[in-house]
Amino acid sequence: MCAHRMLRDTSGWDSSTPIVCDTCLGPSPFVRIIEQEYATECKVCTRPMKQWRWRPGSDARWKSNVVCSVCARGKHLCSCCLLDLDYSVPVAVRDAALGESSTGVAVMPQSGVNREYYVQQLEESIKSGEFDAQTKNRSRPSELLNQLQRSTPNYGRNKAKLCSFFAKGTCTRGDECPFRHELPDEVYKDKSLAKQNIKDRYHGTNDPVAEKMLRRARGAPSLKDFPEDRSICTMYVGGLPEGGAVSEKDLLDHFYAFGEVKAIRKSEAKRCAFVTFATRAMAEEAARTHAEMGLTVKGTKLRMMWGRPSAPRAGGKRPPPQQQPPPQQQQQAPTPYPSMDPSQMGAAPRAKRAKQEGQEGS
Repeated sequence: MCAHRMLRDTSGWDSSTPIVCDTCLGPSPFVRIIEQEYATECKVCTRPMKQWRWRPGSDARWKSNVVCSVCARGKHLCSCCLLDLDYSVPVAVRDAALGESSTGVAVMPQSGVNREYYVQQLEESIKSGEFDAQTKNRSRPSELLNQLQRSTPNYGRNKAKLCSFFAKGTCTRGDECPFRHELPDEVYKDKSLAKQNIKDRYHGTNDPVAEKMLRRARGAPSLKDFPEDRSICTMYVGGLPEGGAVSEKDLLDHFYAFGEVKAIRKSEAKRCAFVTFATRAMAEEAARTHAEMGLTVKGTKLRMMWGRPSAPRAGGKRPPPQQQPPPQQQQQAPTPYPSMDPSQMGAAPRAKRAKQEGQEGS
């Protein structure tokens, strides 16, 4: 069986294909997948499920789905890494950005009979089209999700784990060892990241990775934090696509609704732009509007933040250019050989040649 890139789109989902993100599939457009009917149970609903196993690369480890397709569609996440299919973030981060405790479904019952009935009702609602978590997430954008999302796949997550015996110098497998024979680059002091529960990650509770990402996001500057310098009326727009898909005219048409735009400076090399408003009130209105919904121009999600003040000059004025001293006349170095002196004729010194001419004339 072969899987293609359309597996991440759950709109055409059926029971014969897994729901996997681009990172778990690997860089190859086609992946050979081993299918086993009722080989294991779902880690969330504990029902027997079909298991898929694949290797996303020659240097990657074998991967498989840990939840069934119904549970994956109920939360719109990858059935292997349990990350959101659109933003590649944990469920807890997505729910916190959308302002709800759970996306689409309530907490799953704990008893076996109630859990079985709940999953059956969820499966029927998914097949009938009444429930679609993917459409719900896309219709409610968030600036926090735009900041924390991963736009490109991170294939480094697919690498094989490090061989602990190689680190100790006792591995005897050599090239046949399925683990990587490399030494760890750094030692992580935060041991809580290694204690992750699949059910907690699925329901978005007690997830140390999500808590770390949210703490980092809270410490980052926000559009709601207006700078104290009232002279700042410039907004920074980053993440512009290559090829000029978003031009200066497109930015002008978008920001003109908030007031007069004095200037727009765009840098193709750095893929960013600076939009300067006429007054501070116009800039604050634009920042307040995009703080919740984010910035989207021509279907492209962009990053937006306040511009930084320019570095002050010494004394408030530009220093005058320094005058360089005139170059000194270089003294002509004495010629080491007579033949190199243009005032002489031949290789003989001038005194010796004059003496020879005087003797010839007498």
